[in-house]
Amino acid sequence: MKKKILICCNAYPPHFIGGAELIAHAQAKQLQHLGHDILIFTGDQSEKGQRHSLRKEEYEGLPVYRIRLTREDYDDKFENFTHKDVEAHFKNILDRFSPDIVHFHNIIGLSTGLIHIAKQQGIRTVVTLHDHWGFCYKNTLIKNGNEICQNFTRCSACMAIIPGEKNRNLPIRMRQDFIALQLEEVDAFISPSQYLENAYICAGIPHKKMHVIWNGIDVQKFSHIKKIPDDDIIRFTFIGYFGRHKGIQVLLNALRYLNNTDKIIINLIGDGDLLAQYKKEVNDKKLHKVVKFWGRIEKIEDAYAHTDVFILPSIWPENQPVSITEAMSAGIPVIASDIGGIPELVEDRKTGFLFETGNSEDLAKKMGEFILNPEKIRDFGENAFEKMKNNTLQNHVNKIIPIYNEVSRSQAKDECGRFLIACIGNSLPTETARVLGMIPNNYGENKVRIVMHDWLQMDQKKNVQLVWVVDPTAQISSIIDPIKNKRCLLVPEKSADLKNIIEDNNCGLYYHNITEILACIDYLIHHDRIREILGNNGFRYYTNNLHKCLGFSEKKNRFWEHLFSIK
Repeated sequence: MKKKILICCNAYPPHFIGGAELIAHAQAKQLQHLGHDILIFTGDQSEKGQRHSLRKEEYEGLPVYRIRLTREDYDDKFENFTHKDVEAHFKNILDRFSPDIVHFHNIIGLSTGLIHIAKQQGIRTVVTLHDHWGFCYKNTLIKNGNEICQNFTRCSACMAIIPGEKNRNLPIRMRQDFIALQLEEVDAFISPSQYLENAYICAGIPHKKMHVIWNGIDVQKFSHIKKIPDDDIIRFTFIGYFGRHKGIQVLLNALRYLNNTDKIIINLIGDGDLLAQYKKEVNDKKLHKVVKFWGRIEKIEDAYAHTDVFILPSIWPENQPVSITEAMSAGIPVIASDIGGIPELVEDRKTGFLFETGNSEDLAKKMGEFILNPEKIRDFGENAFEKMKNNTLQNHVNKIIPIYNEVSRSQAKDECGRFLIACIGNSLPTETARVLGMIPNNYGENKVRIVMHDWLQMDQKKNVQLVWVVDPTAQISSIIDPIKNKRCLLVPEKSADLKNIIEDNNCGLYYHNITEILACIDYLIHHDRIREILGNNGFRYYTNNLHKCLGFSEKKNRFWEHLFSIK
């Protein structure tokens, strides 16, 4: 049965070409080839224009809606996981296209709230995981040194506060909780590696929702690359982003452990933040005869045609690098770090070599094996192709379609025990940010989620158990929506107007300091009936004052002003 499928990712060819983007596009093309109706929704930095403006175009026969994003939208030091303007565009497109499935890839930079918006409309949702964005704000798990993080609940050790769109200094805990809230609603997850599946299960994703499916490759395209031989030189090639996490520095450092550098060429292909730094180092160390910078290239096949051995020296746990699967499909052996999902691809001493992550001397040793035994290039390359030859795009999509069929349109989100706290305010005092880190992630069987009230959709706000006013300067108008929804309030004593409402109408609690915040939250979490009574009292206050206002004959635009002034 043919389906209408919307594919959503934060970047898309041709302006940005990374592993996730290539997979999303290849998947879209193959699904279209099978007769499905495909639409792309993506972010884009390449064009000038107003932030979050929308344009439609066609790319390789596919209709593509591109949202104009800025550097801040993608930056992990900003509020890059929720944008209301993007959500509004997405909702309008869903209304017009009415897809059966929304298949998400990486969506940081757009808005993780897109997941709930799709579920609001009864649309089935699938997420293909490409990295750790769901629980690591850096995506890479690399801590401030080169150490790999083993505890996803300790993000504050790397960055305690996110500046936020309104400079309200959001605790990193809120990012974690908001994204977790969205991921709970996903019907099915696809992980290209067993490693990444295990990582997300440890982060709280139910095992029953996970499916390990290798990313497909255009095997025919890469297997038909004609190699351009160079009998006297062995060419080692890196292709990827020039960032610290990719480990190019490890490769450059390995050269000092090789005595026969006159027999090799290192091709570095790509672009990135550290390109200038690497070029300077190569010049300073007089390595320009050995190391060749290609920059970005249009046809990746040209690179593989001049490659004998592919190298990926990443220092972060990659999922399933597209560059490795491409090289193996081209019959090229691989030397790569023994981390993440890489060992699931590269079989040590069969399709290539694994080396100890970050160990330049060990990398040099493995490079030396090919230099001294060049016949292994052919043997390992043949083994690499054999491992990849059935991993075609068609086989990949044929494994995904049954997942589309399995997830029911009526399937509800996980009804896990949850206590949802929504915060209101344009600024967060330092002590409030501190106390967020002191509130446990779990109270018994209940997961505690703390997010900003304005991140939530209207129906999500009705599932909030406690509304916490974190800003002492918040106005009475900010609590109208919560009390209409019978939500219990927690307000700062410094906000005299809000404190008076709480005291006069018995519709919540107020706090003076950190100790009182923690005590109030603990009490309200454990007393459902008390929260219900306080919420009902707030609703009564709202309706009583509303009826009073209805007795006046002022102009409509004076109505809310009058309501807010009543105490």
